[in-house]
Amino acid sequence: MSNMAVDSSPQKKLKFESIMYIICGCILSMGAIHMDTINWILPTIADTLGSGNNTLMVTSGFFYGMMIGHVVVGPLSDMIGKKKTMVLGFVICVVGAVIGGTSGSLGGLIAARLIQGIGGAAASNAARSIGGDAGKGKKSAIALTFMQIWSGALPIILPLSGKWVGNAMGWQAIFWLQAIICAVLCILVLAFVTETSEIAGKGCVRRIASEAKACLATPEYVLFVFCFAFNMALFFCYAGSASFAMVTELGMDNNAYANMYAINAATMVVSAAVGRFLAARVAPDKIVRVLNVFQLAVAVFISVSFMSGIAEYGWLQFVWWVFPFIQGMTLPVAMSLVMNASGKATGTGAAIMGFVQYLFSSITTTMLANIKESGSIGSVIGWIMAACAVLSFVTCTIGTIILKKKNATKTE
Repeated sequence: MSNMAVDSSPQKKLKFESIMYIICGCILSMGAIHMDTINWILPTIADTLGSGNNTLMVTSGFFYGMMIGHVVVGPLSDMIGKKKTMVLGFVICVVGAVIGGTSGSLGGLIAARLIQGIGGAAASNAARSIGGDAGKGKKSAIALTFMQIWSGALPIILPLSGKWVGNAMGWQAIFWLQAIICAVLCILVLAFVTETSEIAGKGCVRRIASEAKACLATPEYVLFVFCFAFNMALFFCYAGSASFAMVTELGMDNNAYANMYAINAATMVVSAAVGRFLAARVAPDKIVRVLNVFQLAVAVFISVSFMSGIAEYGWLQFVWWVFPFIQGMTLPVAMSLVMNASGKATGTGAAIMGFVQYLFSSITTTMLANIKESGSIGSVIGWIMAACAVLSFVTCTIGTIILKKKNATKTE
């Protein structure tokens, strides 16, 4: 089940294949759709509601929803099909957006984000699974890096559109923007996405249970899941909390931060294209581990700059660009390691991965949300990201060693 060698068997040609992968790539940005549009204005929401750093629980609430959704709704893609699961996810997201758009309390916003997270988990999980269905070895890495290009392209306009809507109509209107985006993606899925599941239908529950058990009993799969989850926790730690470090602590304007965020997304498009080139030539585990070293170095530098008092948003905004550039290459390649080890139950394999991913991400943002008003988020955020980079390197290394030993045994 864990063989990562290139699969030479012919792949079925799918109708609207390129369009389908582009759409699924955009759906991989469910986190960005629900975060990038509104995170830039979280400090303003905090002032409006008088909730301080606790407002970061709006981000954590979304992560908790994604975590729950991957467990409860994620495996549906292997039961009823990936296309139906995406449609269901979008419906749930719209319901959550309506609640958020009509709520004026921190508790209401957290509840709305929880619901949006559950729907986002269903849609993004199914989209990942379609990338995993592209083939084993480098085939899935190439497909997922292609999807990452579009996953990175959509967030370029998300903070800018969120900024325009928020400034024109208030932060609550941003939830309605999120609902519109989800509705449009749902229509595109209905029109262009082809079902790729091989095990949906009669007897799928038994097969899914068997595949899930096999995944969890496969050490390299579990380790690669941790590797991917640490990388996502690192990224969401930055994406969900950097606005407090840059705006609240360093005095950067909300609008300027939104612009910076859009540029960050653009760097992910460029790096995803580079990652697609590398994925066809370099072993996935090597790509991940090398990039983890760069993550570590930049993360430590950021926290040290805050602790030493030299941090200024004027130059620090350029340093933040490094993380999305690195993640544009790291995330899809790390994801391919997991999907290659998940067997045919790619939806279930991705669901387990998603649960761990958002478990780790919710822990990091909750830690930052509990920093006292007199404390510095900027001083802490880099150390958390550095720890995630180290743990990703370790789990990827151990998983690769185990996998190589297994493959060596098979060839003897």
